[in-house]
Amino acid sequence: MQFLDRVGPELELREVEYTSRTDAVAELLWDRPSWDNAGTVIATTDDSWAHASRLFIAHDLADLVAYAPLGGGAVAVKAERQSPRKNYPGFVLYPNGTTKPLRVLEPQPRESGDRLLDLDRWGSILYSIGRVDTRRLWAADIDAAEIYPVEGSRFGGVWQRVPGRDGTIMSIQGFKRRDQKWTFETSADQGHTWTTAEVPLPAGRSAGGSDLVSSTISHIAVGPGRLQATVSTTYLEDMPLYLDALWQTEDEETFRRIALPRDRPLFGGIAYASDGALLLAEVQGADTWCGAGVSGTCTRHGRMWRFAPGSTEPELLSGAPRLLGPFWAVGISTSGGVIVARTGMRTIAVSTDGYRWTEVTPGS
Repeated sequence: MQFLDRVGPELELREVEYTSRTDAVAELLWDRPSWDNAGTVIATTDDSWAHASRLFIAHDLADLVAYAPLGGGAVAVKAERQSPRKNYPGFVLYPNGTTKPLRVLEPQPRESGDRLLDLDRWGSILYSIGRVDTRRLWAADIDAAEIYPVEGSRFGGVWQRVPGRDGTIMSIQGFKRRDQKWTFETSADQGHTWTTAEVPLPAGRSAGGSDLVSSTISHIAVGPGRLQATVSTTYLEDMPLYLDALWQTEDEETFRRIALPRDRPLFGGIAYASDGALLLAEVQGADTWCGAGVSGTCTRHGRMWRFAPGSTEPELLSGAPRLLGPFWAVGISTSGGVIVARTGMRTIAVSTDGYRWTEVTPGS
């Protein structure tokens, strides 16, 4: 492992996750002709990439690298080599380039100032450290490099810093097939106590007559007030997702179906703008493998639709960034109160309101 002063254009951006408007972590792949010279770069910042710490982990040292953003630019990292088997201790990387050993504690009440973690998105690190506890939320004492399951909580996708939510934290368990309900919890006291809600979400059938319950109901968006949205998608190996249906609740009591721009478009993500409009990214191109691109992936373009508040009629989003990326990543996502749009193999555009966008090259 070694620290890098910079990362060049030959690296491919794999993932980027924000924990606030200034704090973010990115994973980049260094795909060289020789596998032994290739590797993974974990880059982290606490000042919107004005400065960054970049750690290179060579594939001949570790070919599996799990990580979890903790907040404040800190990131937990766990590396492994599959053959011959080598399991390295976990550590926390800070944006100033320092590291500390990662400590995993027993379940305990959440301490004031500790940060709740969204390990629903980065749960692979729990498997890597051999401490899989998906019954509870997890929290971190960032300065002490400690993480622990929180007593009295229930595991779900954590939503914090949502504009228009007045500091409310949400833990979303999502769709329960058995009773056709959407389950989530809210906390107005920073995660110390929670209120559980269940909203009917009858899946029904797609426009083509297929059973939506048999597809995956996931990909959540949370907006201001009491707005939530989810989608039903179908996955085919090595292909983009098909979007079968889109639901929204405006009062967290009833979900309603929203008409799609066309039948079964290729899905690229959903997010809410600050005014409550729902943004939908559509992946463009044929629904077939399109040949080799950067690192052997298939690159595609995309576009963004907008559903105005209270409307079910989509319109193309004016001023939206040009979407481009590998088929599994092109589109939009939300993290840390920031909407992230993929615009290239190394670049993204970020927005806090869904209308004004800034081009960013994570890790640079």
